[in-house]
Amino acid sequence: MVLNFVGTGTLTRFFLECLKDRCEIGYILSRSIDKARNLAEVYGGKAATIEKHPELNGVVFVIVPDRYIETVANHLNLGDAVLVHCSGFLSSEIFKKSGRASIHPNFSFSSLEKALEMKDQIVFGLEGDERGLAVVKKIAEEISGRYFVIPSEKKKAYHLAAVIASNFPVALAYLSKRIYTLLGLDEPELLIHTLMKGVADNIKKMRVECSLTGPVKRGDWQVVEEERREYERIFGNTVLYDEIVKLLREVAESERREAQEDER
Repeated sequence: MVLNFVGTGTLTRFFLECLKDRCEIGYILSRSIDKARNLAEVYGGKAATIEKHPELNGVVFVIVPDRYIETVANHLNLGDAVLVHCSGFLSSEIFKKSGRASIHPNFSFSSLEKALEMKDQIVFGLEGDERGLAVVKKIAEEISGRYFVIPSEKKKAYHLAAVIASNFPVALAYLSKRIYTLLGLDEPELLIHTLMKGVADNIKKMRVECSLTGPVKRGDWQVVEEERREYERIFGNTVLYDEIVKLLREVAESERREAQEDER
């Protein structure tokens, strides 16, 4: 299988590192010929620019920001290539051709080294037409063997779930950090990491519904109410606090129902 890459960022490097010894690298394209050459020197293949390149065949990855994927793809000189992007939000239908797919790794690519260290655990969300899916399934198998297929019309919901799981906790950690900082804690990230890692480990072992601890699970509503007033004093309102407590009550009630059913 011949792989071509449009874009020279961290995700492109990740796929190249994972697949360089298992697939043939064709062309690496960038708007900057120097960037393309730098990658080609490391991983093999030939360098070219998006504006000037030969016909591309095999598999063409378009790994650029979501808002540019369709525009860049329209500038490519394609033979009978399968066109692939890595957006979690967009479906491959933006390519408007047969032989199309998307492969979205459920992982934060802020660090290439960490991604490579964890590659065996990465789960890929796949979507596309029959020919495209056959290609991205093979790629996912080569990297981790862990993937699931998403209907094209469900990509937005799929991406929303990923955003809630990976982005929303950062916002909550930021609120926690603000409080710890007010208390004079020097390195609040260390404490926050310990707490959040414990929750993540419990979710993996026991499922979401069984991972809740704290006053809502215990039904300690006096603590919940007094902390609500403290939240309002620090942040000026209780809108987010109230919504999260509502969700936590739903989780706690779900766990109780499951426990009662298990006892029957």
